[in-house]
Amino acid sequence: MTRKPSNNQPWIYSEKVKELFLHPKNYLHGSEQDFNFDAKGTAGNPVCGDEMIIYIKVSHRAKSADLIIKDIKWKTYGCASAIASTSALSELAKGKTMSEAQKITPEQIENYLGGLPKHKFHCSVLGQQALTDAIKKYKETI
Repeated sequence: MTRKPSNNQPWIYSEKVKELFLHPKNYLHGSEQDFNFDAKGTAGNPVCGDEMIIYIKVSHRAKSADLIIKDIKWKTYGCASAIASTSALSELAKGKTMSEAQKITPEQIENYLGGLPKHKFHCSVLGQQALTDAIKKYKETI
């Protein structure tokens, strides 16, 4: 059942945003030591206080030199849009090659979520920045 805010205004979030906020996918429960990751990326916005941390596990695709994001976990400190955006990003990136994952745009994240309020679009940008940072750090180690 969907409730309306007490002032009877419609909710500004899509059902998908609410679903991923309440039941996030690929969230890192516990500490980062609990996930044997290959690289970690971060992004934040000092104005709103959101911070996103992405952890990736990388492997080679069978019979190929492509590096794929075998697994991805994350932690986000922020609002419902930030949490849902990071969850959506993790779903979009998991199983993709690094070059495919780097091409995921904030607009694709927003579309996956069924839209975001204009003043929350930056949340999809931060997730993409954190993933790009993790991929860059991984590439620096090889």
